Amino acid sequence: MRLLALLSLMLFVASCGEEPMEAVKKIRPIKYATIASSTGMETHTFSGVAKAQNETNLSFKVAGTLSSINVELGDRVRKGQLIATIDPADYNIQTKQAISQKEGSVANAKAAETQLINAQATYDRVAKLYENNSVSLSEYQQAKAGLDAAQAQYEAANSQVSAADQQVQAADNQVSYARLISPMNGVVTAVQVEANEIVNSGTVVAQISSLGRPEVEVGVPEIFINKIKKGQQVKITLPSSPGQEFQGVVDQVAYASGTAPTYPVIVETGQSVEQIRPGMAANVAFLFPKNGDAAGAKMIVPVEAVGKEKQGNFVFVLKQKREGIYEAEKKVITIGPLTPEGFELLSGLAKGDIVATAGLTSLMNGVEVKLLNY
Repeated sequence: MRLLALLSLMLFVASCGEEPMEAVKKIRPIKYATIASSTGMETHTFSGVAKAQNETNLSFKVAGTLSSINVELGDRVRKGQLIATIDPADYNIQTKQAISQKEGSVANAKAAETQLINAQATYDRVAKLYENNSVSLSEYQQAKAGLDAAQAQYEAANSQVSAADQQVQAADNQVSYARLISPMNGVVTAVQVEANEIVNSGTVVAQISSLGRPEVEVGVPEIFINKIKKGQQVKITLPSSPGQEFQGVVDQVAYASGTAPTYPVIVETGQSVEQIRPGMAANVAFLFPKNGDAAGAKMIVPVEAVGKEKQGNFVFVLKQKREGIYEAEKKVITIGPLTPEGFELLSGLAKGDIVATAGLTSLMNGVEVKLLNY
C-alpha cells in the first residue's frame, strides 16, 4: 500500500510541474500584386520563326568529285576548319603544266636577254664606227634594227613570264579551292551532299549557323507596321519552352512587304539563348498605345485577384500588421471591362493597395500572411 501511495504521489507532482505547450502559429506566404494605373498600352502578338544571326551556305568554287566530308549535322565548327574536299588530281596536273610553261617562258626570257645584250654590243660598236665614217649608213641601220628587234623580243619574253606566273597562281588557286573552309565559328545546320558525289561550283555542300545571339523574324500586318520602331522592347515566347519568356529588341523593320501580305520585322534577343534554335516557331509580343484611349490613367486590378460571390466582386487587401506580416481584409469592388492588363477598377481600391492573387478561397478576414517574395 505504501508503495502504491508513493507512486501516486510522484505522478501527481510530475503532472503539476508540466506546462501546456503553445501551438506554433504557421504564417503562409501568398502571391500578391500592387494596384496601379493602366499603362494605356495594349499587347499584340505575332508569330514568326527563329534564325541564326549569321547563316551561310558553303559551296566550292570549282567542280569535282567529293573525296571527303569532315562534318556531320549538329557539329560545332571553328573558323578556318576544313569542311570538305574535292579530289584535286586534275587541278594538280594543271598546276604542273603551268609550272612547266613558266619554266619554258623563263628559259626563253633568258635567251632573249642574251640576244639583247649581243645586239646592244653590236649596235654600240657599229655606232662608233659610223660616227668615224668607217661603216656605211645601211650597216648602221641594220645594227639599229637588230637592237630594236632584240629589245622587242626581250619584252615579249618577259610578258610571257608574267603571264606564266599568273597561270601558276590561278592553278594554285584551283587546288586551294578544292578545300572548303568554314568562314566563322558556328554549328552545322545542314549537310546537302555525300562523299564521292560529283558537285558543280556553287552547289551547296553545307550550311553553317552562328552560335551568337539568335534572331526571330515575324510578319507584322500593315495596320501595325508604322507603330514599330527600331530599338523597341518586345517579349519572346516559344511553344517549345512553355512558361519561359525572353527579352528582345527590334533590330530591323522592313519598308516594303514584297509579295507577302505582312511586313518582315527582325527581333534580336540581345543575348545567347540556348533554347532558341534556328527554325523554331516563336511568338513576339509588342506593346502599342491604345487607339483613342484618353483614359490612360484608369486603375487596373489583376484578373487573378478578383473573386465573385452573391454580393458582387471582391478582393483580399493585404495590410501590413507588423514587420513582414500582413493581414487579409475582404473588400467589395466594382470592376469595368476586361483589358489585356486586367479588369478596369471603378471603385473599392486605391493606387498602391496590395491584393492577394492566389488562394482566395482559403483566405478570410484577419488571416495573417506574408508576401511570397518577402
